[in-house]
Amino acid sequence: MAFSQVGISKNPTVEIHNKAILQVDGKYEGKNYGMMLPEVSAPENLPLYSSATSDSEMTGMMMFEKTHATFYSYDGGKWNNEPTTADFKLKQSRFLSNADEEIGVACVLLGCGRHVGLSFSAPVDGKQSYNSLNITKEAAVVAGGGLYGDKTFNNSKFVINEAGVYDIYLNVPSKTGGAVSLTSGPQYQLRAYLKQSNGSYNEVKLTTFFPDYYGILGIGGDTNTAAFTTTRIRLNPGDYIVSRIHSPLATVSVVVTLTAATNANISKYYPREIMFTKVSD
Repeated sequence: MAFSQVGISKNPTVEIHNKAILQVDGKYEGKNYGMMLPEVSAPENLPLYSSATSDSEMTGMMMFEKTHATFYSYDGGKWNNEPTTADFKLKQSRFLSNADEEIGVACVLLGCGRHVGLSFSAPVDGKQSYNSLNITKEAAVVAGGGLYGDKTFNNSKFVINEAGVYDIYLNVPSKTGGAVSLTSGPQYQLRAYLKQSNGSYNEVKLTTFFPDYYGILGIGGDTNTAAFTTTRIRLNPGDYIVSRIHSPLATVSVVVTLTAATNANISKYYPREIMFTKVSD
């Protein structure tokens, strides 16, 4: 069962369900209106998720799936985790991963693996994925770090063709395992490579981020979760973006794993995604 998490009213007395965690009262022409969506812990907990029947009266229902930090809307026949309205896509590009693009880094005793790129190879279908900003998707060469050499990762590099200010959003369904450390374990990074006038590139680390369940007081487990980040940056034609798992190479952690997870179910319902939104020229 799911419960609304917000009450909105202009009445002096408001009755809300005892499961609600916030009440927003807009009485006296106040402007403090808002909405917090009902949440479920996993996609399979959505109403009629695997049912052969549909319910037209549920059309328009929205829910937040907290494990993978994504939103779902019901269209009368099935749940979708991306709005179907087309106009908001005009200044956006969204790229998704395939079911076979799971990749991770493991740390054992004093050593970890190489840096690895995150791939987004799902074809652009114009519905769940789209490319209104004419971004070019290419293979990325990621330096391994330490004794590791360079390695190519397909569909991990996003080359900008239109100048402007961009919001970049990245969401990575993940699995973690072991006794983790927020300071010495593997971590996700989003990096920009800014083209200079002489043809060289200036590498900039935009964000470092971790899964929600990536350790409590340094202790983690074999957990399905998600990691996400957002940032804003001005980009010019020729600049490009790469997301990766950054390996600390040397660490004192014991048996640490960070995996950018994907499989048939993940790629269908809550895929790894990177979204570019052009907010100004």
